[in-house]
Amino acid sequence: MSRFAPLLLVLALAGCASVSVQRAPVVVEPDAARKYAAAGDHAQAARAWSETALAARGAARDHAWLRAAEQYWLAGETGAARAAWAETSRRRLDAGDLALHAFLEAAFLSADGDDARALGLLSRPGAEVPANLRVRWLGLRADIAERAGRPFDAAADLAVLADGAERSQRGELLRRIDRLLAGLNDDALAAGAAALPAGHPLYPQAARQLQRRGLPLPRPLERGTGLALDDAVPPAAADGYRPPLRIAVLLPLSGPLAAAGSSVRDGILAAYYGENRRRPEIRFHDTGGNVAGLQGALIRAREEGAQLLVGPLTRDEVDALFGMADLDLPVLALNRGQLPPPPGSATFALTPEEEGAAAAERLLDRGLRRVLVVTQADDNARRALGAFRERLRERGGEIVGEAVVAETEPDFIPTLQAAMGANRPDALFLALRAAPARLLASQMETAGLSGVPKVATSLIQAGGNLRLDTELDGIEFPELPWLIGRSAIGLPDADTIGNTLPSARGGGARLFAFGADAWRLAAWLDHLLAQPGASVQGATGELQLDPLGVVQRVPAWAVFSGGRARPALDGALLPAPVEASD
Repeated sequence: MSRFAPLLLVLALAGCASVSVQRAPVVVEPDAARKYAAAGDHAQAARAWSETALAARGAARDHAWLRAAEQYWLAGETGAARAAWAETSRRRLDAGDLALHAFLEAAFLSADGDDARALGLLSRPGAEVPANLRVRWLGLRADIAERAGRPFDAAADLAVLADGAERSQRGELLRRIDRLLAGLNDDALAAGAAALPAGHPLYPQAARQLQRRGLPLPRPLERGTGLALDDAVPPAAADGYRPPLRIAVLLPLSGPLAAAGSSVRDGILAAYYGENRRRPEIRFHDTGGNVAGLQGALIRAREEGAQLLVGPLTRDEVDALFGMADLDLPVLALNRGQLPPPPGSATFALTPEEEGAAAAERLLDRGLRRVLVVTQADDNARRALGAFRERLRERGGEIVGEAVVAETEPDFIPTLQAAMGANRPDALFLALRAAPARLLASQMETAGLSGVPKVATSLIQAGGNLRLDTELDGIEFPELPWLIGRSAIGLPDADTIGNTLPSARGGGARLFAFGADAWRLAAWLDHLLAQPGASVQGATGELQLDPLGVVQRVPAWAVFSGGRARPALDGALLPAPVEASD
């Protein structure tokens, strides 16, 4: 290359309209380039490094051109980045610069579609990459691996990134990992999990996916650290019961969510006073259901020496709490937001997604894999259906058709037959309220679906009517054990409490049971954190803490009989599927 080429390159990149050959290049010290880079002005930093390179010789020149290439790349000026990178000589770069040189070359190769060579350049373990480059190195490698059809490798790199990421970034990384793992077949997932070294941050998520599919773990999950309670807290009982000394409960006890907060509070207190062993000091703090109220409640809880926070109840409050850089207390949040819980904390919620996944498991465990879905325009139905679809696919099932119905058009038969096609499904999944579900049930025989097993979500109880709901007889749906007399946790039955406490009647009954389980989780949280796989029987179902700090709930199953919800027989076999016709 001509000795004038670098100068021409810089002037071209700077966008000069004219050039005076009499003017010598301006020498800019590296500190100025670093200052621009630190301020996020990558384009100006790139030009400063380029001008520095023109005045430098030997290794300093190559270092400056490489840094210019990096800054042009960060500024999105890829053509300039490639040109500056081409000015460097590998033989004069030190170890740190060699890693950056390889990283940029991999980025260029990947942009050109040569993912195989790009991954080869990025093949060194992340721990061997300079710290200031590691995040970008792993992120680029994950992107290329995902595009190249290597989702498990991509997930492994993202897990390392998530392990050290800020809370706001960690949530998105964890969701992306979950999507990648969910797309793997059973064999690929099991083989990838088995190959992970001990202590790898991806193993808990891979184990979670394996457990979802009913597959064995290659090795047990590593023991957790518990709540790190001080020595003043007595040792755990034989069953793991070990509440802290002081618990602060953060709930909306005023404002538009006061009724919901009161139901949860009364459920907590009922379960709390039903425990005969040592009980902690428990104090309730009103958040008003908003972030400002949460902040005030948190200040009071800290002043009183709380060792565990239970709550808050809204998604915005949960995100605000988990987003606090100075959060220094473990939390059992009573909702799920966008941010994942920090290590040592957990989230607990009654969600439509849990019911959708449970419905898929219910059918798959009985060998019913080809499912016709009937749903309506409803947010809870949409969320339940999304989880149902994902879980069914993970375990080898298939949705053969989706029918969307509306009460304003009560003849469902054409919609059902169009969705079903020529093949009879093994089962139906209903994400419907009571009224459209009754209409559907009355038209099953005419639609050619007589005798096909039906499972629903608890949404089917919305708008119920005892006289009319006999149409729903035989439909199974997930339910809270306490509401159908299947809970043995020391609470009086739902009817007895409902006759005494207004907060435990009607819609409040579910929140009351939710509150009772919030107490149980708080009392056993140390055990659940320290013993992966441990579970607690609650009013809302069997509760287990997954490796990401999310409480997973296995509900009970109810069936309509005589228009009422009654316990379903867990061992009962649904009718065998009819062979599809040609």
